[in-house]
Amino acid sequence: MTLFAGALLDGGRPILGPGAVAEMTRDQLTPEQRAEAAGFVGGGGWGLCRSVVVDGPRAGAVEWNGGLGTSWLVDPGDFTLIVMTTRMFETALTSKVHEEIQDAAYRALH
Repeated sequence: MTLFAGALLDGGRPILGPGAVAEMTRDQLTPEQRAEAAGFVGGGGWGLCRSVVVDGPRAGAVEWNGGLGTSWLVDPGDFTLIVMTTRMFETALTSKVHEEIQDAAYRALH
């Protein structure tokens, strides 16, 4: 997981090309699809296999919630955050504790 998240942060190197990263991290949904999928992606966008943050202070970041207590977030050009817990998510959305850890990381870096 760390190699993959690090590759997204570093433009794909050493495992992906920049074009692949651009497509993977670009919102692929139309506004209508985003509205229909709000319960799954929290109103955000969806790239190829990951959530794309489309607005707010994390706009441009990509993230994944594993559902079994893990999540990762890559903020391009800034940082990668990986959270691992032993608590299964109750919904497809980011759990409150993961959001709080992400908020703390953003506060510490900005």
